[in-house]
Amino acid sequence: MIICTQAAFADVNSLNFFALSTSKQLGTGHTLVAATGNIQEQFRGKVAYLGVSKKFENNMVWSLGYYPKNDSGSYSEDHRVRGSLAYTFKFDGWQLMHRSRVEYRMGQAPNGFRYRPALELSRKVTAFNTLLIPYVEVETFYDFRQDKMTLGLLTAGIKWPINSQFIVKLAHFNIYLNSPSRHVSGPLLALHVKL
Repeated sequence: MIICTQAAFADVNSLNFFALSTSKQLGTGHTLVAATGNIQEQFRGKVAYLGVSKKFENNMVWSLGYYPKNDSGSYSEDHRVRGSLAYTFKFDGWQLMHRSRVEYRMGQAPNGFRYRPALELSRKVTAFNTLLIPYVEVETFYDFRQDKMTLGLLTAGIKWPINSQFIVKLAHFNIYLNSPSRHVSGPLLALHVKL
């Protein structure tokens, strides 16, 4: 079982979130994932996620998930279903992960499909006898209903595998909304615990 806590902070009126997730690998090779948290973005409220994924020997992972509707907070959050396929390529000490995600949003947010491709580039390094993994991740949000890219995420940081059970992630994230003067940024802290 893996438990992960993640917190991100920016200007209090822009974006803050805290999430707690857990995953359990089944004997079939599938992994069940459940997550919950609080988010403050253009709305405030609680979020939840239920999903299943499976990793194959060729470094490919597929996943299916659902965000249930939650009416708490000042915004009646939409609910959505999503599916994704991710590949990891390794070359000369570098690792490149590409994930293609499609989701369908329903509820107070306008119904429609959204495509969210992501790329993460990382490399293991040793500094002061400590293994560190610097990484950079880029994710874009393309809204089919609006026929344009509505959001972009850029995260850069370091993953620190303390041992086989604990991983700390320190990063800085940037959110670029497709509107004038809508750049939000702040620190991100995550802790992964494998039981």
